[in-house]
Amino acid sequence: MKRIESIGRIVGVIGIGIMAYVFAKFQGGFVSWFIFYMIFPFITYSMLFYLYPLRDFTVKRQIESSQLTSGGRVTVRLVVKRKWPFPLLYTVITDCRRFASKERTVQQMVLLGFRREYSFTYTLTNVQRGEYILPSIEIEVVDFFNWIQKRKVFAVEDTFLVYPKLTELVYESSSFGMNEGQKMSAYMLARDATLPSSVREYATGDRLSWIHWKSFARTNKLMTKEFDDQQSEQYMVLLDCSPARTFETVVEFAASLLVTARQHQASLTLLLSGQRRLDIRSTDQMNQALVHLAKIQPIETSVLSLPMKYTDKEDLLLVITGNLRMEFIEQVLESYRRPSAIICFVAVDEDTLTEKLELTVMQVRKLGISVRLISQSNISLAMKEAVRS
Repeated sequence: MKRIESIGRIVGVIGIGIMAYVFAKFQGGFVSWFIFYMIFPFITYSMLFYLYPLRDFTVKRQIESSQLTSGGRVTVRLVVKRKWPFPLLYTVITDCRRFASKERTVQQMVLLGFRREYSFTYTLTNVQRGEYILPSIEIEVVDFFNWIQKRKVFAVEDTFLVYPKLTELVYESSSFGMNEGQKMSAYMLARDATLPSSVREYATGDRLSWIHWKSFARTNKLMTKEFDDQQSEQYMVLLDCSPARTFETVVEFAASLLVTARQHQASLTLLLSGQRRLDIRSTDQMNQALVHLAKIQPIETSVLSLPMKYTDKEDLLLVITGNLRMEFIEQVLESYRRPSAIICFVAVDEDTLTEKLELTVMQVRKLGISVRLISQSNISLAMKEAVRS
């Protein structure tokens, strides 16, 4: 269909030229020939433009931000190159992207002229958490009077992830007092140990504070301290993926909690209400969990099933939800029958903090479950206050 339309357009352009010539030939006079000679260059350009192949273009995209968090900004640079300096007029470059099943575009119109290379940069601000897919770049060019239109889509696919915003949490050990009042950076996924047991050769990424300076002074070779692992605590984190107004707060708190607990050598298991489980015992597994939390979207689910092998363990179960409801809590208790070892974090805001929610909180607390309301204002102290309560 597009091919037929393109042929129809060039036939129309040639027809205009023929009619102008015939009119000047039979009408005669200065005006008739003036009109023909005025329109002839435009017709010639349109015919040559029709023959110019857009496959001469090569395009690429550069995403200049490597690690993104919710609310940040990302800079994208598009570079367009071609081999032949054919003069091009109105050139529209369109970058397409998909996010959360929605499509968006960024357009730039330029008079390309004889230039063989052109680039432009745009910035996305206040980006939301999730996976952004940029599947293609489209180039559309027209002639002087929009007689001939040419369009080509280049499959240049890139993706980038926007991670949930991490907040510094005041960590409180479930053993009450082991790590009281300690604050850790939310972005460091480094191992925290205290007692050096041996030394080894320095490796890239080791902390400067781990360097064994006595060995360096003796051998003139950098050596790094190795530490005895501390006894790790066991946590299960159940993330309720049901739709809620505060779902983003739920994900941000879950990510912050996982990072902070892992910094203190806690062994973690992330459970999703969609029956998926992620064990977190290493930095790589922690990164995989953060990637999953970056991509996760609310889903409707009516069935919750915790893995049976976890129901009899002594792990502390941390439930994080933005939609507290009794049927959900009852399903949790069917698989995990130790309400005293359950802490339920409920993300709220001014719109969700209603009498109905307060009544549900009271009912859940009567079952022996500790409930802690969290919001953007108290999220950093939520873990400490919940464990102490």
